[in-house]
Amino acid sequence: MSIFSKTGKQEMKLSEVVSLMSKLRLPISLVFTPVNLKEEKEKFLNSDVYEPVFKYRGVRNNNEEILKRLSSLKLITDVDPRISDFYIQLIASKNDSNILMNAVGNNELVTEMSYKKYGVPTPLLFRNASRILRGNTSGYNTIKSPVIKESDIFHYEKIKEVFNLVFEHFGLNDWQVQASSKIQKNGVKVGVKSKWVIMDPNIERSKFKLKKTLVHEVGTHVFRSVNGLNTKIEALSKPNLPKYLDIEEGLAIWNESNMNLLTLKNFKKSASFVYAVYIGEQLSFRQLYNALLAVFPKNTAFNITYRVKRGLGDTSYPGTYTKDIVYFRGFKKVKKALEKDKSLYEKLYAGKIDLKQCEWVDDGLIPKAKIVPSKQEWNDLFRKVGI
Repeated sequence: MSIFSKTGKQEMKLSEVVSLMSKLRLPISLVFTPVNLKEEKEKFLNSDVYEPVFKYRGVRNNNEEILKRLSSLKLITDVDPRISDFYIQLIASKNDSNILMNAVGNNELVTEMSYKKYGVPTPLLFRNASRILRGNTSGYNTIKSPVIKESDIFHYEKIKEVFNLVFEHFGLNDWQVQASSKIQKNGVKVGVKSKWVIMDPNIERSKFKLKKTLVHEVGTHVFRSVNGLNTKIEALSKPNLPKYLDIEEGLAIWNESNMNLLTLKNFKKSASFVYAVYIGEQLSFRQLYNALLAVFPKNTAFNITYRVKRGLGDTSYPGTYTKDIVYFRGFKKVKKALEKDKSLYEKLYAGKIDLKQCEWVDDGLIPKAKIVPSKQEWNDLFRKVGI
């Protein structure tokens, strides 16, 4: 049953809505990471029959109370009707996210809510993903993974130095790198609220992979966030409606491809999520893992299976978490749109927007992007910072 009631206001100003929404706590990725992942992975890989049983942490929050206060909202009075409609949709989406987060461990409800938020692969998308897994990448700009020399490896302090030089070049003086032992091994994550790029203090990156990380994380996620803040519509500077996510991640992969940094290995991984979700709902963890062994080594096959089975409890039962299809699906959307209209590229940088919202730039509802990366600028900057 929905928590929505008729007790909240039907009209508010944007500042009141933003203030309430800022109090929501929806750390789905944290909640969906099993506290016993390491142990269950070890048991799984040491057996031919064991199915992981994941346990999860809960989080305290006031989400239901906040969402109740927003539940009856029909109009934001001091903005364009399109912005008002956008926020009302966003409130409903946040409610879905809250239900999804609280469904952790419930296979059936996690599956249902992830379908609602992120959808499922179409048969056409599944066929396209299958082609990639067979190694047929005609029409895509992918490269073989380069041979890495020991002299090409950078560690945390040097990587931090490079990031800071990139921030300085683009005038992002309020952004900084922060080390965190809580992030996954060799991980890098953008925190748009804190304006931090968070990374593993023991991180290692080759020059090639550091270029890829900069183009993906800074050149897409950070720039769209910074430009989104310039719109004065706070939600356009951070994650918002599910359909934005396709474009966010799809554009990041398109940028890698445009910069000749998209390896076949990583492109196959993005396609693998579509394949795994499409075939995997009724399969147990073990059955899906076995199917992926036809294409991937055991650790990669485990990690892909885990990504589409996280949030579930007993993985011997059906269920799937579909979020990760956004990478391949989003790339296909962005590629098709930019082939049809190259001018969309600059518009997509106006904030964390989807393709439809490019019309807001055309109409002057939101300003044009201040920071739009170019291939030449990136290449010149890479030479300058020594990568």
